[in-house]
Amino acid sequence: MGSVNIVVGLSGVGKTTVMEKAIERAETDHQLINYGDRMLDVATERNLVENRDEMKDIESGTYKEIQMDAAESIVNDSEDGDVIVDTHAAIKSPFGYIPGLPKWTLENLAPDKIIIIDIDAETIVERREEDLERERTADPVEAIEEYREVAREMAAAGSVHTGAYLKVIRNEDEKVDEAAEQLLTTLNN
Repeated sequence: MGSVNIVVGLSGVGKTTVMEKAIERAETDHQLINYGDRMLDVATERNLVENRDEMKDIESGTYKEIQMDAAESIVNDSEDGDVIVDTHAAIKSPFGYIPGLPKWTLENLAPDKIIIIDIDAETIVERREEDLERERTADPVEAIEEYREVAREMAAAGSVHTGAYLKVIRNEDEKVDEAAEQLLTTLNN
């Protein structure tokens, strides 16, 4: 059985870019699985949603079932090798924050490491404004800072609950290669 490593970060920190660069450089095969995509697959198979934006409106009990089923399918994938789970530690919804790594998900995944890709709130706002390919809400810096704090706290709680190592990697502007190298080092140790 392979290892399961979880990489989290808010939209706009460059998490996907850092992971893709790290995997390109990896000497071993790591399967990259987007947890949200896996949850969307489960929800669409059940005819609950048609797109990712509708996920945050699902009733909480059903949402939990979807999280559990998605985690179980990822665990099945990890039997064939090392897995990197691309997800969020917290999801902002109209009703408050949803844990992206609730107890049942963490217990299923039993991660070796939880890695946070992060940057300051001002940079996140700038990056979101510059990214014309994605449709993102225009949150003020204060709201992004609160979201960062909640997400970091939830990731840390996941580390405490599972005993997984917790690592924070800053993805500074023009230093994505350094962040990717840190991620690769973390994954390989």
